[in-house]
Amino acid sequence: MKALRTSIACLLFLSTVHAQEVHSYSIYLTAKDNVEQLQKPHEFLSERALLRREKQNIAVKLSDLPISIDRLHAIDNIVTYKGPQSKWLNAVYVEAMAEEVVALTELSFVKEIVPVSGHTFTTTSIKYAIDHGFATDQANQISLIEGLHDRECLGTDKLIAVLDAGFVGANTVDYSDYGQIIATKNFVEGGSNVYQGSSHGFSVLSTMAASKDGVFIGTAPFADYVLIKTEKELSETPQEMYNWIAGAEYADSIGADIINSSLGYSEFDDPNDNYTVNDLDGRTSIISLGAVAAARTGILVVTSAGNAGGGAWDKLTMPADADSILTVGSVNQFGIVSGFSSRGYTVDGRVKPNLCARGEGAYVYRPDGTITTANGTSFSSPIIAGAAASLWDCSPNATAQDIIKALEVSSSHYYTKNERIGYGIPNMKFARYYLSSNPETEIAVYPNPFPDHLIFFLPDDNTTDIQLALRDIYGRVVASEILSGRRYQFRWVPDEYIAAGTYFLQLTRGAKTQVTQVIKI
Repeated sequence: MKALRTSIACLLFLSTVHAQEVHSYSIYLTAKDNVEQLQKPHEFLSERALLRREKQNIAVKLSDLPISIDRLHAIDNIVTYKGPQSKWLNAVYVEAMAEEVVALTELSFVKEIVPVSGHTFTTTSIKYAIDHGFATDQANQISLIEGLHDRECLGTDKLIAVLDAGFVGANTVDYSDYGQIIATKNFVEGGSNVYQGSSHGFSVLSTMAASKDGVFIGTAPFADYVLIKTEKELSETPQEMYNWIAGAEYADSIGADIINSSLGYSEFDDPNDNYTVNDLDGRTSIISLGAVAAARTGILVVTSAGNAGGGAWDKLTMPADADSILTVGSVNQFGIVSGFSSRGYTVDGRVKPNLCARGEGAYVYRPDGTITTANGTSFSSPIIAGAAASLWDCSPNATAQDIIKALEVSSSHYYTKNERIGYGIPNMKFARYYLSSNPETEIAVYPNPFPDHLIFFLPDDNTTDIQLALRDIYGRVVASEILSGRRYQFRWVPDEYIAAGTYFLQLTRGAKTQVTQVIKI
């Protein structure tokens, strides 16, 4: 399967040319690490050079030593172009893009980086990109393309179980360049045929699994999928909740990483079976207990919030009230919560929905092979489930609960959460920063280069004050601030005017200091 994907990936990824700013820099290094070579001057100086020094009583010095090969190789592996070096100045000429300059600052032997005056030019570089077609807007709303897919994080090696009412069309429509459905199971009629009854599950699946470059790219096009039918289309009975649990247990048994469930229960054919709003505590409904049990196995459970918003029920439908799972509501293309999207919180005060994504006017495949828009949290849920798989692809050592936390803290309303939008619309680029940061020291900084503000991502919930100092290339402080009580993410807008140029951002929290080079545009 991997070999197949690799070969197809060469076709899927289009090499597109993007102009990027490249600047010239002098890279000044720390004291040379090859001092033992001073005892062997003939290895780096000619006899004539040594004689000239001898006649004038000039000793061979550290400045005569060449820069070590290891240091030169380390620099060369980062920058667009490494040019000549000066052993006397202990410096190297490079031409580099902004992100490469930032990477250079992480080298332990780099002392200072100074722009070379007056030399700026534009070069071209190859960047892998996918044309997401109809799915572009709903992907961009969560920064999926820039944050994950352009970095080739596409859900590879992740197994997503889709629990639904049927998958008519999934076996007949050419919606994917990969044969990524590895198993099927029917807990309603029995057996393995899930391509009957409803096409709802296929539309749900398409938001994740579609992989037609220029037509439709789902949120996890390289993931594998197992299709599980648990829902009776024309009835609503408590047995379907047990079908759901059986489906989740099956997903666990074959090693699924993620479950997407675009199903919800509150009222049944027999009113005596109905739940009440007061039952939304994550511990009363049998299906919510099943969802919690699935989460405890390490599966990331993602479920739709429900489409009861504005109605008599209005609230979440089960298992959306379950703890330790991701519950997803719906927004429209403008990020406004859909009127039909079920609202939280749970009766015990937990934030639900956790997140929101495009569920109003979401693009999906139909069983006849056409692409259309559809409404419902049924579609916002798999958009997030697939995005979570791609995020996990970028951070393979993360746990399911780490993924949930990263998505929450990266979301638009993390500090202004409410019962309609939860923590808000996630930003996959920010979530990746959060998961990739060093929990001991690193504070992620974005964007870089920056226009008029910087966003910081803290890898923990430490509220210790952060002392911020922005220094120019001469070491002068041009802006400073004490940031108090900040957790996870915050936005900093300098009070001072900051001219365009290269700066060093110094962040001190407690006994730890980090310095990051940033470029103001």
